[in-house]
Amino acid sequence: MLGDNIYRKRMKHLSDFLGQERIDFALLTPSPAFHYVTGIRGGMMERLVALLMTPDQDPRIVAPSFEVSNISTHTWVDEFLPWAEDEDPYKIVVGEAGAENGGHVVAFDEQLPLGVYWKIEKALGGFQRTASLTPIINEMRLIKSDEEVDLMKKAGRIIDSAVTKAYKEASLGMTEIEIRQIVHAEVTRQGAEPTFAAVQFGENSAVAHATPGQRELKKGDTVLLDCGCVVGGYNTDMTRMGVAGPPSDEQRHIHSVVLEAQENAIEGIAPGLACGAADGIARKVIEEAGYGEYFTHRLGHGIGIQVHEPPYLVRGNALELQPGMTHSVEPGIYQEAKFGMRIEDVICVREDGAEVLTYTPKDLVILDL
Repeated sequence: MLGDNIYRKRMKHLSDFLGQERIDFALLTPSPAFHYVTGIRGGMMERLVALLMTPDQDPRIVAPSFEVSNISTHTWVDEFLPWAEDEDPYKIVVGEAGAENGGHVVAFDEQLPLGVYWKIEKALGGFQRTASLTPIINEMRLIKSDEEVDLMKKAGRIIDSAVTKAYKEASLGMTEIEIRQIVHAEVTRQGAEPTFAAVQFGENSAVAHATPGQRELKKGDTVLLDCGCVVGGYNTDMTRMGVAGPPSDEQRHIHSVVLEAQENAIEGIAPGLACGAADGIARKVIEEAGYGEYFTHRLGHGIGIQVHEPPYLVRGNALELQPGMTHSVEPGIYQEAKFGMRIEDVICVREDGAEVLTYTPKDLVILDL
């Protein structure tokens, strides 16, 4: 977890928002927004766990009685509203919120389960009005604190060594799944949590997000490793390319084009640059090399407590980059049924440009098999 002072600052911002918008109470269930405010990771299950917020009271967590001792060790929130298995937790929420039938303005985030919404609505006897917390929480999440960036740097160091190890141990006949296991095992050994390892050989590398399978490594294959992990609730994401044996001229050339596109984009990233313009820097290089039709996705995505979150570096996005934003830079060229190349790093926007938060060299790895 981050320091309590960080969470309290976030909570104060949300409480002020509730007061300004005349919202009677807000409810967050397990989701990225819930994690951001409470420090608690995990998804929603059948029993109600929720953060209850009002403009003028400390936040409270509604939770099953037998879960309180566990949940309390993962959050800065110290007030709980426990409920027994034979109780209706929605009545507890309504009672604590001082609700009156049909007369309340309530805020949720956009990942609230529909079933929870219906049960709150029934318990209240209807809403006067509902509001969304998602825009304000997303805006808060855009700018990372130094503490958040430090966790992403630690994750970047770990995924660096895991990917390096996987390339060193790769051999002909190994499957994509076996390489993925090497990455996950090394991440776990270093105390982080593996999240994904997209391992793609040969023609599979031409599919931007292929699932690793039983495809065996063969001489001449392009090898794509797109891997991530979590440290303290914060993610990293990195892609590096290799070839099983001596690369062809075409493999070397396309790798060089993608690398130039990525390096130009990173060099051009600075506060005030529109997200769409950042995409354009990399896309121009690839288009001028004659591969524009094969760059099939956006340049990058924000990253933090989620692997994909705002800001999105995509054509047409006028949002301007600001110091503290963290996002991927990942141009690619994908030739269907042949091979693909992508190079990806995570960066943090700084006053004087971009700080790279992933550390493995970007050279085309030549596997000596």
